[in-house]
Amino acid sequence: MTQSEIVSYWISKSREELESASIMFSMRKYAYTGFMCHQCIEKALKAYFIFQNDTKQPREHKLVMLAKTTQLLHQFNEKQKTTIEKLDPLYTKSRYEDYKNTIASLLTESYCGTLLQETEELMTWILASMKSQTDMPIL
Repeated sequence: MTQSEIVSYWISKSREELESASIMFSMRKYAYTGFMCHQCIEKALKAYFIFQNDTKQPREHKLVMLAKTTQLLHQFNEKQKTTIEKLDPLYTKSRYEDYKNTIASLLTESYCGTLLQETEELMTWILASMKSQTDMPIL
């Protein structure tokens, strides 16, 4: 696969995860909504990393670390940094039963509705950042 094809693959997966988050939200599955939002941004950041480096994506799931690796973290505004910080723990905590109960009170309908919106905004920003740097047909 070419770099463009790999980047397009990760972008497609990021969009699928956002759609899945939306479906989970509509089904009132808020722990999964949070997890899928995390996955959406993780895959968008990995697309950006491959776009930047033309090399295999890092084996990392921590969004703050991925954002640092891509050098996007310092470009994020405060709202985007806060979104990353809210999403970061949801990778682990939403996947394991003992953590699900701990975060269940946090992941309310209102909180997840906002998180879903912020995730879409951040994904759109990451993809727009790539698009502004290339004429590659990746988006």
